Amino acid sequence: MTASRAAKLALLLRGVASLFAVLAVLAYWVGGRAISEFAKTDRVLAEMEGVALTALFSGLGVIAKATADRVEENEGNISLTESCAGVTMSV
Repeated sequence: MTASRAAKLALLLRGVASLFAVLAVLAYWVGGRAISEFAKTDRVLAEMEGVALTALFSGLGVIAKATADRVEENEGNISLTESCAGVTMSV
């Protein structure tokens, strides 16, 4: 993969990570109420589903960001199976 293509891929993955972060915030903020209203489920169950969606979107965002970091470090010489194996949570 050429350097310009790797840079574009890294930029795309960072954008996807930001999108997942926004979706995680929205799922946490209004997820339970919206699920409860539209699906006609119990409010506690809907809140738990909202938190589960938040965790899912956050995890996908972390994976996308870690993959973007590895693409930049290795200048595009990376396989996707390698990138998912080395994801660790760091604050």
